[in-house]
Amino acid sequence: MIGKRGIGIALFSLALTTASVGWAPTAQAHTAQNCTGQEDITYGSGLGLSSETTTVTVDGVYRCTDASGRSITAKYRTKGTTQATCLLFASNKARETLHYADGSKAVIAYESGTSLRILGLNTAKLQGVVVSGRGKGSVAEKVIQTVPASLPTDCVLAGGIRRTIAFTHLSIRPNP
Repeated sequence: MIGKRGIGIALFSLALTTASVGWAPTAQAHTAQNCTGQEDITYGSGLGLSSETTTVTVDGVYRCTDASGRSITAKYRTKGTTQATCLLFASNKARETLHYADGSKAVIAYESGTSLRILGLNTAKLQGVVVSGRGKGSVAEKVIQTVPASLPTDCVLAGGIRRTIAFTHLSIRPNP
């Protein structure tokens, strides 16, 4: 026989477990994350020799790990603009929406970033803030390394470079 005390302890334990599970996304919201992934980048009007503003759309998948070692995947889409050319990248502004496998979501606003292009390989570093959802208020830093997906001559041809592939690393940290 369990008795009244045993039933009370069991119910309290069940309530505590249920509350903990219900609050897990909030508890994880301010946990540091490191994410790696691959993305497909499309340039609206193509990158050429002109530094006219063009739209950039990115679709990718991250594999994220938090400080405790737990992993989760997140599909994302980034939309933004750049004044980049084939020879030099300029400042980048973008908004990235992550859809985590557990159903949670986060939106990151990247307001500044630098880029360097050497021998067709581009490395961009973006700084931003999580503006809504999981990790709201945290700082985000993203490093993007593109791989040439077209011939160097595509830069000077009509239409320019329209698509490339990149490997990326995203770091989300609580705002100090």
